[in-house]
Amino acid sequence: MMKKFKSVLGLFLVMALLIGSLTVYADDNADTGSGDTSNALDGKGFYRGSENMYKVSVYVGLSDQADKNTNLSSDWKMIGSRPIYVKPSNFSMPSNVFFGIENKVNYQEGNAFTPNNSPIIVTDNPPPIPITNGGNIGSVKSYFGDVNTLDMFINYFATQKGTSREGLVENISFTIEGDRKFYPTEEILPIKVDGQYQNKVPWLIVYEPVIISYLKDRTTTLAFTATEYALAQKLGYFNFRGGADGQYISGMTHSDLPNSIFLEESWFGYPVTSALPDNVYWDLNRIIAGGGWGMRLLKANAVNVVENDTEYDYEYRVDTDVITSVRIYASDDITPDNRHVSETAYNNPVKNTATVTISANGYTKNTEVVIPSGGSELVWLKWHTPNTPGDVTIQVNVSGNSAAKIDGTSRSTTLIGKVVDLSLSEPPNPTANDQNDHFTLPSIPVKAEKTTANWGVYDCNWIPKWVWHPKWEWESDWQKDYYTYHHSGGCRDTDGDGDDDYCPGHRRYRWVDRGEWVDNGHWVDEGHWEYDYTNYSASLTGDMSLEPDEKSPTADGEVMRSGYGVNINVSTFPTTNAPSSHVTNAQNVITYFPEFHYDIYWRLLDAREYGEFAFKENKYSTYNSRVHFTPLWFPDGRYSVYSEIIDMWTPDGMLRINLNDDVTIDGDLYMDWHIGPK
Repeated sequence: MMKKFKSVLGLFLVMALLIGSLTVYADDNADTGSGDTSNALDGKGFYRGSENMYKVSVYVGLSDQADKNTNLSSDWKMIGSRPIYVKPSNFSMPSNVFFGIENKVNYQEGNAFTPNNSPIIVTDNPPPIPITNGGNIGSVKSYFGDVNTLDMFINYFATQKGTSREGLVENISFTIEGDRKFYPTEEILPIKVDGQYQNKVPWLIVYEPVIISYLKDRTTTLAFTATEYALAQKLGYFNFRGGADGQYISGMTHSDLPNSIFLEESWFGYPVTSALPDNVYWDLNRIIAGGGWGMRLLKANAVNVVENDTEYDYEYRVDTDVITSVRIYASDDITPDNRHVSETAYNNPVKNTATVTISANGYTKNTEVVIPSGGSELVWLKWHTPNTPGDVTIQVNVSGNSAAKIDGTSRSTTLIGKVVDLSLSEPPNPTANDQNDHFTLPSIPVKAEKTTANWGVYDCNWIPKWVWHPKWEWESDWQKDYYTYHHSGGCRDTDGDGDDDYCPGHRRYRWVDRGEWVDNGHWVDEGHWEYDYTNYSASLTGDMSLEPDEKSPTADGEVMRSGYGVNINVSTFPTTNAPSSHVTNAQNVITYFPEFHYDIYWRLLDAREYGEFAFKENKYSTYNSRVHFTPLWFPDGRYSVYSEIIDMWTPDGMLRINLNDDVTIDGDLYMDWHIGPK
């Protein structure tokens, strides 16, 4: 009996180590709100920083005098029956999640903390929560201060109440200019007419950051605000701190989440409850009073309207070398100087180039261009994106030769680049209890590739052609021409022939021009500008290898059990004939997995040596291995991983290629262990 007990205990310890490499939960899962779940221990709660959203309430002022100094409970009315939620698209909501039914305003007024199991959850693109997920408070303010965001929320509240936008406000009486009555809805809703918003009363958004947490019983999942976590602790429903009944997630619930957003000013009488230092836990009453919420106000008559109708021209990744280019067209010859215009210009030429200035994120480049009439050329800026997501304004201006225009139409333009963070959607850790009985094997995605790029640069040189331009001019040479002048009187015949052959006279002269035609012309350079076009190109190829992890004890070649990890190696091979100022290397590889239908979750690979990429160290791995753990439930057969190699930038755009490789699943890791006699 003792031998059997020891065998079972030995098996349990081995399995604990194996499964521990698959599922590890944090002692306190987010130090300073990073969402990090490293150094985790089983039997404790956890959360993922990427699984965040906002709880949203919308209020309409009951008069045109309602403002931040009035009473939110009596001078404003909440539309909708309860708050809604807005989440990003980078994760799917887990099942059986508990939500709180009220918002901070109602909780402070004494409303009961009761569950809401069927809230409206809107999928949009809200910015990440500051602190807990690396977000930026400016982006949060911009998102919730955008009238388009407010309009979206109004539409969803109308759906919640089974009515229209108009139906939300048509039965509410408002006081405007002292007259209390039912007003046409177009005077209440934030509707734009002829470029002006018509709302004669203010609107308010109250938003509260939410983090989803998974408790240590592995069945309870909470989507709470900072207020709700504090209430749950205060009422004794859960203990998010330490101890025998503790969840060990208080770094998030008592510090990071309440610190993430708080009021800058006292509005509606609610106090300013400023942030505390990292790892200093908030008192529960302090959290309930002012931790973890923000407000945005649209004043009456649409004063200080914030709109964001942004259509992005480019999308980039954080902390990446990129190239932004524009095409410059020439309606006439753009040359180094204007010597070809006239002889006067030839002797005193002035610059005839165009200069293209591109600026982005603190980087600026001035590029002089020469382009033949009817031709075009790409002009670019190589720059580095910020470390955090957000929008980047890219300004382009053309000066100099008026024949140069951006896309043939304008001399200046403003482009908007969207900088995104791909590292926020790492897969959850598979556990031994995961099941997916309805899984169907998805097809590998087929996405567009751009494997080659071509561009070029014009140069321009003067080719002389000397031509003589004649100028014939008469060059006078006046000389005296002497002659004898004979008088007619006194003439006689000297030879007897009857004719007078002699007359008396004297010598005289006259001026005669004995000049000649002389060519006083000159040589003229009738040369021309000759354009040379230097062609550049770049291409991208790559290899991908997927193999069972070395700690998969029964793997044979490409065959392995499910539940173990796989390793990946991606090699990129960029080639180009261009200088380094024209191109970047391939900088990012995104890898997708079949258990998530090549969507929702992905891994951003880690750049190792030049052009080589592998998984990042897995925080759930006991050995910090560079692995992705296959789910235990994955069916036998091919397990194919799909990768996108991106961010090799050229003036002709970004090169990208898609690769895939697979291993074969044959059984699961439980088949490697059995209980039997020694």
